[in-house]
Amino acid sequence: MAHPARKPPIGTEHPESAVDILRRLEPVLSKLDERTQRIEGEQRRQADVQRNQGEDIAELKGRLGELSARVPTIWTLAALIFAIFGASFVLIRYASGH
Repeated sequence: MAHPARKPPIGTEHPESAVDILRRLEPVLSKLDERTQRIEGEQRRQADVQRNQGEDIAELKGRLGELSARVPTIWTLAALIFAIFGASFVLIRYASGH
């Protein structure tokens, strides 16, 4: 069975042309374009900030590596304590005028 053609809605005897629709949408599209440009600019700025933070973190890691190479080990500290006790013993034992 064939379906009858759809009737246009009441009150729209002259449908809008594509040009009329585009004229109505132009302000909305221009605002959307401005917002898109602002968002892209913010994303570029945040990418720059992240890149700078990455460089700063790399520099801090390098400094920390240098500092950790200069920290004495427990064996170095034990040897220093032993040497101080030895020197104290020698001074106490032989430096007095007995």
